[in-house]
Order: sequence, then structure tokens, then C-alpha cells
Amino acid sequence: MTVNERINEIRKTNELTMDKFGERIGVTKAAISKIEKGERGVTDQMIKSICREFGYNEEWLRNGTEPKKPAIDEDIEYGMICANLGITDKRAKQLIMNYGRFSPEDKKLFWEYIDRLSSNLFQDHSNYNN
Repeated sequence: MTVNERINEIRKTNELTMDKFGERIGVTKAAISKIEKGERGVTDQMIKSICREFGYNEEWLRNGTEPKKPAIDEDIEYGMICANLGITDKRAKQLIMNYGRFSPEDKKLFWEYIDRLSSNLFQDHSNYNN
């Protein structure tokens, strides 16, 4: 896979149009189109911008050397997920906020329910495979 193909992968993974992707790294839609088609080279500055903006390792973007992204501390990742949920999933945000307000007894009941629900879903799913 080329650097151009990896840029296309990053854009599609983030569900961005060429226009929106270009806005985030400071280039035009036409430039992104040419890069993804391999008709234009990628500058060092553009690689640095993409890696900074989307959290990818520079070595992966340049050469395909794994890992794609640096390891993230679990607490930081959790914060990022919560921040994204707050923007994109209002029901998940409300659930997390409500959970934070539960008493210790209510939290215990909540997790008992979730465990029971998950167990039932797993059993129901395994029955479909028989």
C-alpha cells in the first residue's frame, strides 16, 4: 500500500469527504483527489499535519510500518470516546451522565441487569448458530 492509499484509508476511516478532509489539514479537495489518485506527491508538512490531526504514526503513514496509531493510555482513550459520544450520540451521553449520578446500590443493580442482559443475548445468539 502506498502513502497515497494510506491517506485515502485515513479519510474513509474518518468518514470524511475530500473537501472536509482537506479543510482539516489545510489543502483543497482537488489536492486530496490528486494525492489519492497518486497524481501528486505528499509533502513532509502534509504528512505531519495528517498524523497530528488524526493521530496516526508518521512511520506508518510514510512506510506502512505498524502500528498505525501510537498506544493510548486507557484513561485518555476513555476521555476521547466520551467526548466523541457527547457530540455524536446524545443517548449514550445521557446514559453515562445518569450512571454517574446513580447511588452505589443503583450502580450494582445496573451492572447486574447488564450482565443478565448480556448473558441472555449471548445465549440467544448461540441458539441461532445451532
